[in-house]
Amino acid sequence: MAERGTDETRLAVRPMRTVRPADLDGAYVNPRAVLRDRAARGLVHKVAYGTYVAVPDDAHDQARWRPALEAAAAAVATAIFGDRGAALMGMTAARLLGAAPRARGDAVVAAPRRHRDVTLVDRRDAAVRFVQRDLDEIETQPIATELGVTLVTTPEQTLVDLARDRTVNEADRHDAMLALGRTADWDRVEALAAGQRGRTVAEPVLRSLRREVAR
Repeated sequence: MAERGTDETRLAVRPMRTVRPADLDGAYVNPRAVLRDRAARGLVHKVAYGTYVAVPDDAHDQARWRPALEAAAAAVATAIFGDRGAALMGMTAARLLGAAPRARGDAVVAAPRRHRDVTLVDRRDAAVRFVQRDLDEIETQPIATELGVTLVTTPEQTLVDLARDRTVNEADRHDAMLALGRTADWDRVEALAAGQRGRTVAEPVLRSLRREVAR
Protein backbone atom coordinates (compact mmCIF):
# COMPACT_ATOMS: atom_id res chain seq x y z
CA MET A 1 0.00 0.00 0.00
CA ALA A 2 1.34 3.43 -0.93
CA GLU A 3 2.31 5.68 1.95
CA ARG A 4 -0.03 8.57 2.66
CA GLY A 5 1.38 12.07 3.05
CA THR A 6 -0.04 15.38 4.20
CA ASP A 7 -1.18 16.33 0.68
CA GLU A 8 -3.12 13.07 0.27
CA THR A 9 -4.76 13.65 3.65
CA ARG A 10 -5.90 17.07 2.46
CA LEU A 11 -7.35 15.56 -0.69
CA ALA A 12 -9.18 12.93 1.33
CA VAL A 13 -11.13 15.54 3.29
CA ARG A 14 -12.31 17.42 0.20
CA PRO A 15 -16.00 16.98 -0.70
CA MET A 16 -16.42 13.52 -2.25
CA ARG A 17 -12.59 13.22 -2.07
CA THR A 18 -12.60 15.01 -5.43
CA VAL A 19 -9.90 17.19 -6.94
CA ARG A 20 -9.25 18.85 -10.30
CA PRO A 21 -5.95 20.26 -11.56
CA ALA A 22 -7.33 23.80 -11.15
CA ASP A 23 -7.82 23.13 -7.44
CA LEU A 24 -4.05 22.71 -7.07
CA ASP A 25 -2.94 25.72 -9.13
CA GLY A 26 -1.71 27.61 -6.09
CA ALA A 27 0.27 24.69 -4.72
CA TYR A 28 2.07 23.24 -7.77
CA VAL A 29 3.62 24.52 -10.99
CA ASN A 30 2.13 21.60 -12.98
CA PRO A 31 -0.93 20.19 -11.16
CA ARG A 32 -1.81 17.81 -14.02
CA ALA A 33 1.60 16.16 -13.80
CA VAL A 34 1.26 15.89 -10.03
CA LEU A 35 -2.11 14.18 -10.30
CA ARG A 36 -0.88 11.83 -13.03
CA ASP A 37 2.03 10.82 -10.81
CA ARG A 38 -0.25 10.21 -7.83
CA ALA A 39 -2.61 8.18 -9.99
CA ALA A 40 0.32 6.01 -11.08
CA ARG A 41 1.15 5.43 -7.40
CA GLY A 42 -2.45 4.51 -6.51
CA LEU A 43 -3.02 7.59 -4.37
CA VAL A 44 -5.69 9.15 -6.58
CA HIS A 45 -7.94 7.67 -9.26
CA LYS A 46 -9.02 9.39 -12.47
CA VAL A 47 -12.78 9.09 -13.02
CA ALA A 48 -13.18 11.58 -15.89
CA TYR A 49 -11.06 13.99 -17.87
CA GLY A 50 -9.73 16.49 -15.36
CA THR A 51 -11.44 14.87 -12.36
CA TYR A 52 -9.68 12.69 -9.79
CA VAL A 53 -10.69 11.21 -6.44
CA ALA A 54 -8.49 10.28 -3.51
CA VAL A 55 -8.35 6.49 -3.15
CA PRO A 56 -9.77 5.36 0.22
CA ASP A 57 -7.18 4.33 2.78
CA ASP A 58 -8.80 0.91 3.20
CA ALA A 59 -8.83 0.03 -0.51
CA HIS A 60 -7.57 -3.56 -0.87
CA ASP A 61 -5.66 -2.84 -4.09
CA GLN A 62 -5.14 0.89 -4.55
CA ALA A 63 -3.81 0.54 -8.10
CA ARG A 64 -6.91 -1.36 -9.28
CA TRP A 65 -9.56 0.31 -7.13
CA ARG A 66 -12.35 2.32 -8.69
CA PRO A 67 -15.51 3.79 -7.15
CA ALA A 68 -18.99 2.50 -7.84
CA LEU A 69 -20.77 4.21 -10.73
CA GLU A 70 -23.00 6.21 -8.41
CA ALA A 71 -20.10 7.49 -6.32
CA ALA A 72 -18.14 8.36 -9.46
CA ALA A 73 -21.11 10.33 -10.79
CA ALA A 74 -21.44 12.19 -7.51
CA ALA A 75 -17.73 13.04 -7.62
CA VAL A 76 -18.02 14.43 -11.15
CA ALA A 77 -21.09 16.45 -10.16
CA THR A 78 -19.25 17.81 -7.12
CA ALA A 79 -16.32 18.88 -9.28
CA ILE A 80 -18.68 20.82 -11.54
CA PHE A 81 -21.36 22.17 -9.19
CA GLY A 82 -19.70 22.11 -5.76
CA ASP A 83 -20.46 20.23 -2.58
CA ARG A 84 -24.07 18.99 -2.68
CA GLY A 85 -24.80 21.31 -5.58
CA ALA A 86 -26.47 18.52 -7.55
CA ALA A 87 -28.35 15.30 -6.74
CA LEU A 88 -28.39 11.77 -8.10
CA MET A 89 -31.81 10.95 -9.54
CA GLY A 90 -33.79 8.38 -11.52
CA MET A 91 -32.42 4.85 -11.70
CA THR A 92 -29.13 6.10 -10.22
CA ALA A 93 -30.98 7.21 -7.10
CA ALA A 94 -32.97 3.96 -7.06
CA ARG A 95 -29.71 2.03 -7.01
CA LEU A 96 -28.40 3.94 -3.99
CA LEU A 97 -31.78 3.59 -2.28
CA GLY A 98 -31.53 -0.19 -2.63
CA ALA A 99 -34.32 -0.50 -5.19
CA ALA A 100 -32.23 -1.49 -8.23
CA PRO A 101 -29.91 -4.50 -8.03
CA ARG A 102 -27.41 -3.50 -10.70
CA ALA A 103 -25.76 -0.33 -11.91
CA ARG A 104 -26.66 1.02 -15.32
CA GLY A 105 -24.22 2.22 -17.95
CA ASP A 106 -25.09 5.87 -17.39
CA ALA A 107 -25.68 7.80 -14.19
CA VAL A 108 -28.26 10.58 -14.03
CA VAL A 109 -27.78 13.77 -12.04
CA ALA A 110 -30.23 16.58 -11.32
CA ALA A 111 -28.26 19.79 -11.82
CA PRO A 112 -29.07 23.48 -11.44
CA ARG A 113 -28.05 24.27 -15.01
CA ARG A 114 -27.44 22.50 -18.28
CA HIS A 115 -24.19 20.64 -18.75
CA ARG A 116 -22.89 18.30 -21.40
CA ASP A 117 -22.62 14.61 -20.61
CA VAL A 118 -19.33 13.60 -19.01
CA THR A 119 -17.73 10.33 -20.09
CA LEU A 120 -16.20 8.22 -17.34
CA VAL A 121 -12.72 7.12 -18.34
CA ASP A 122 -12.25 4.30 -15.83
CA ARG A 123 -14.92 1.97 -17.26
CA ARG A 124 -16.42 1.13 -20.62
CA ASP A 125 -19.53 2.81 -22.03
CA ALA A 126 -20.37 4.85 -18.96
CA ALA A 127 -21.23 8.51 -18.68
CA VAL A 128 -22.78 11.01 -16.31
CA ARG A 129 -25.90 12.61 -17.79
CA PHE A 130 -27.19 15.89 -16.37
CA VAL A 131 -30.85 16.90 -16.23
CA GLN A 132 -31.58 20.53 -15.44
CA ARG A 133 -33.77 20.76 -12.32
CA ASP A 134 -34.46 23.33 -9.65
CA LEU A 135 -33.02 21.59 -6.60
CA ASP A 136 -35.17 23.73 -4.33
CA GLU A 137 -38.28 22.20 -5.90
CA ILE A 138 -37.37 18.53 -5.65
CA GLU A 139 -36.94 16.41 -2.52
CA THR A 140 -33.45 15.17 -1.75
CA GLN A 141 -31.69 13.48 1.12
CA PRO A 142 -28.02 12.90 1.99
CA ILE A 143 -26.66 9.40 1.50
CA ALA A 144 -23.17 8.12 2.28
CA THR A 145 -21.05 6.59 -0.49
CA GLU A 146 -17.53 5.24 -0.43
CA LEU A 147 -16.30 8.73 -1.36
CA GLY A 148 -18.44 10.75 1.02
CA VAL A 149 -21.97 12.07 1.45
CA THR A 150 -23.94 13.12 -1.61
CA LEU A 151 -27.49 14.24 -2.29
CA VAL A 152 -29.96 11.74 -3.73
CA THR A 153 -33.63 12.19 -4.52
CA THR A 154 -35.88 10.74 -1.81
CA PRO A 155 -37.78 7.49 -2.50
CA GLU A 156 -40.95 9.51 -3.13
CA GLN A 157 -39.25 11.94 -5.50
CA THR A 158 -37.52 9.07 -7.27
CA LEU A 159 -40.89 7.40 -7.84
CA VAL A 160 -42.25 10.57 -9.42
CA ASP A 161 -39.17 10.97 -11.62
CA LEU A 162 -39.23 7.36 -12.77
CA ALA A 163 -42.96 7.52 -13.50
CA ARG A 164 -42.32 10.00 -16.31
CA ASP A 165 -38.96 8.62 -17.46
CA ARG A 166 -39.13 6.87 -20.84
CA THR A 167 -35.37 6.61 -21.34
CA VAL A 168 -34.76 3.48 -19.26
CA ASN A 169 -35.59 -0.18 -19.71
CA GLU A 170 -39.27 -0.63 -18.88
CA ALA A 171 -38.83 -3.84 -16.88
CA ASP A 172 -35.96 -2.38 -14.83
CA ARG A 173 -37.95 0.78 -14.19
CA HIS A 174 -41.03 -1.15 -13.08
CA ASP A 175 -39.05 -3.37 -10.72
CA ALA A 176 -37.35 -0.35 -9.14
CA MET A 177 -40.64 1.47 -8.73
CA LEU A 178 -42.24 -1.56 -7.11
CA ALA A 179 -39.40 -1.80 -4.61
CA LEU A 180 -39.66 1.90 -3.80
CA GLY A 181 -43.44 1.84 -3.69
CA ARG A 182 -43.61 -0.81 -0.98
CA THR A 183 -42.21 1.57 1.64
CA ALA A 184 -42.95 4.99 0.17
CA ASP A 185 -45.19 7.64 1.72
CA TRP A 186 -47.87 7.66 -0.96
CA ASP A 187 -49.49 10.85 0.24
CA ARG A 188 -46.13 12.54 -0.30
CA VAL A 189 -45.72 10.88 -3.71
CA GLU A 190 -49.07 12.23 -4.85
CA ALA A 191 -48.31 15.71 -3.56
CA LEU A 192 -44.97 15.80 -5.36
CA ALA A 193 -46.47 14.55 -8.61
CA ALA A 194 -49.26 17.13 -8.46
CA GLY A 195 -46.85 20.00 -7.96
CA GLN A 196 -44.22 19.16 -10.57
CA ARG A 197 -44.08 19.21 -14.34
CA GLY A 198 -45.04 16.07 -16.22
CA ARG A 199 -47.96 15.25 -13.94
CA THR A 200 -50.18 14.12 -16.81
CA VAL A 201 -47.63 11.41 -17.60
CA ALA A 202 -46.62 10.55 -14.04
CA GLU A 203 -49.95 10.40 -12.25
CA PRO A 204 -51.54 7.51 -14.22
CA VAL A 205 -48.36 5.45 -13.83
CA LEU A 206 -48.26 6.13 -10.11
CA ARG A 207 -51.95 5.27 -9.60
CA SER A 208 -51.46 1.94 -11.36
CA LEU A 209 -48.34 1.20 -9.31
CA ARG A 210 -50.08 2.05 -6.05
CA ARG A 211 -52.87 -0.43 -6.85
CA GLU A 212 -50.26 -3.08 -7.66
CA VAL A 213 -48.40 -2.47 -4.40
CA ALA A 214 -51.64 -2.71 -2.41
CA ARG A 215 -52.55 -6.18 -3.72
